[in-house]
Amino acid sequence: MNLDVEVGKQFTKRGKNQKGVVYTVVDELTTTNRAGEVVKTEWLCTHEFLGQQVKSRENQTTIKMGLIA
Repeated sequence: MNLDVEVGKQFTKRGKNQKGVVYTVVDELTTTNRAGEVVKTEWLCTHEFLGQQVKSRENQTTIKMGLIA
């Protein structure tokens, strides 16, 4: 797997209700099975909504499609 998403990267999501919302990657979450094999990798992201920090789990494709240069 090509996991080149780094903590601190900023991105926006596609969609009608996501215009102008900037997400920031804050942590990497890795799920393994009993054999120690990586099953899933997600990234914990935050954005601000009405003055509150909202957390969400996003996948690599969503982050890469919306990267802010």
